[in-house]
Amino acid sequence: MKPFPEMLKKEQIVVVLLAGILLLIIAMPVKKKDTEEQTAKSTPTSEASQKTNYEDQLQQRLKEVLAEVKGIGKTDVFVTFEDTGERVVEKDGTDTVYSKDSKGNQEPYLSNERYPKISGVVVVAEGGEDPHVIQNIQEAVQALFQVEPHKIKVMKMVTDR
Repeated sequence: MKPFPEMLKKEQIVVVLLAGILLLIIAMPVKKKDTEEQTAKSTPTSEASQKTNYEDQLQQRLKEVLAEVKGIGKTDVFVTFEDTGERVVEKDGTDTVYSKDSKGNQEPYLSNERYPKISGVVVVAEGGEDPHVIQNIQEAVQALFQVEPHKIKVMKMVTDR
């Protein structure tokens, strides 16, 4: 009987060696990526959190703007929405188009984004008992959000709690 290496041809020996090297490479442990990249991948922004963030920003900005108007005073604002908005993903035929950021992460390319439609606004203000202030608040909300007057409620803030 011939020794094992003599039974194999040169090409077969090369293939076996390459297969062995490939198995070693596959079995090697992978280094951990930077913690920043791991955090970015482990906490993707979901649609619900984006919606909440949008709502919070909108309410906060309205609150700040109204507080600057003479006679209104301190305010608190609550905005309700009819829907969650819409995000349209760009497609090339049947395939989704992706965009890459500087870290190499891929996200679907948005061709259009429609924000949630506002269905009602409640404003609680220190000056909420004055009819002129109420009218100013209603007109401001109508101009900003295209909300009908009957969907805007202005109330006086309780100052002594």
